[in-house]
Amino acid sequence: MNYVETRSKFVNYFENQGFKCLPRASMLHPSIPMSFVMSAGLVQIETSLNQNQIRFNDKYILVQDCFRHFDLENVGKDDLHLSLFEMSGAFIFGHHKKEQTINQIWQLTTEVYGIDKNRIWVTYFAGGKLGKHQLPSDELTRQTWLNIGISDKNLIGLGLDDNYWLQGVGGYTNDNMPRKCGPNTELFYDRGNGCGKHCQPGCNCGRFIEFSNTLFISHAFNPQNQSLRLLSKPFVETVVGSERLTMILQNKSSVFDIDDYKTIINTISMFKKPQGLSEKAIKTSERIIADYLKALFVLIADGAPPPGKGGRKRMMRILIRSFLSRQYILRIQSRKFLPTIIDSIVNSLDNKYVESSEIKNRMIAYIEDEELRFKQTLAKGQHEIESMIEQNKGETLTGSQILFLEKKLGLPNILTALILKEKGYVFNEIAYQKYLTSWQIKNTN
Repeated sequence: MNYVETRSKFVNYFENQGFKCLPRASMLHPSIPMSFVMSAGLVQIETSLNQNQIRFNDKYILVQDCFRHFDLENVGKDDLHLSLFEMSGAFIFGHHKKEQTINQIWQLTTEVYGIDKNRIWVTYFAGGKLGKHQLPSDELTRQTWLNIGISDKNLIGLGLDDNYWLQGVGGYTNDNMPRKCGPNTELFYDRGNGCGKHCQPGCNCGRFIEFSNTLFISHAFNPQNQSLRLLSKPFVETVVGSERLTMILQNKSSVFDIDDYKTIINTISMFKKPQGLSEKAIKTSERIIADYLKALFVLIADGAPPPGKGGRKRMMRILIRSFLSRQYILRIQSRKFLPTIIDSIVNSLDNKYVESSEIKNRMIAYIEDEELRFKQTLAKGQHEIESMIEQNKGETLTGSQILFLEKKLGLPNILTALILKEKGYVFNEIAYQKYLTSWQIKNTN
């Protein structure tokens, strides 16, 4: 089952249950001026709720591209993280029976998608303290899963951090606003290779893949006065990560191995000429390039600004500079690479952007403009490193020198490490981390 089929089955299932399909929202929205859309329904549902446009018993579904800048540093480090991903969501408003919702997601998972029941583990909220409020365990959710047939062994109760959703402030301007909240229940796929006999969902060893999350949003918590009140219009939200679900259905070990990303990775492989890098280092750079360029294309298609300072412009600069760094590491020098890989990205998106040529040209222009500044930074960095080594009488860089290159010159550490390696020197990670900690403490006081 490919990416498009995964999405279509979700939409078709809920449409047959009486849900109305809402259009995809732009990644740029006035309500989050400093960032981009981060989750399904953030724009469509939240805006409609604020404007009192949603009635009791309304049921909606949508498929939304999401971008999470706070996950940028995690991309490439494991098999699951993406900065850009697709989220399918189903929303029911009013007082809705948990049993019905849980049975729906179980039917979708096991009958529509055909996932092996024995490989599914479930988590639920086991209680915890929110501010001054002691919240009880969600026993109704637990009992419903037991009634469905989930065994005690595969049903795990977790605390506030894992199974209680609290609305984040995200890119909003008022962080003291009441925040919607409620218990949630998550579905995990068991890949079978754990870190020990006590391994369970919530462990970071990679055995369990979270692919579905159902939130029962019933209250609003005010962080300023610690009040917790019932919502006049509670709702239930079920979301599924398309890439992770496709990965499970295609029996792949990574989201980067599914059909849509494999094409992009293969294009990178055609142009790369790395020297002296480990397979792990090469794979990390390939994954970062694939994810960041795909994110850039979708963001630019929605009107993202050129790279610059502050807010969205700063995020665009981070994406482009990170791509250029990884391109340098993989020794990709052909001018044909960028237009070729953008074509691969367009194909992976099922050609849903009718103005792809215009988006492609704008993306190339953004990158080439930033590349001029990047090359200047790289040249200055190489010269500075040579001067520092000479100053150190042939010894490698100190922690303070590495931090200077990063913070003052704008040279990424991965490039500092590569340049040092090519000159026969080691990157002193311990010294760097020690000095970085001191610098952070100094700048937060």
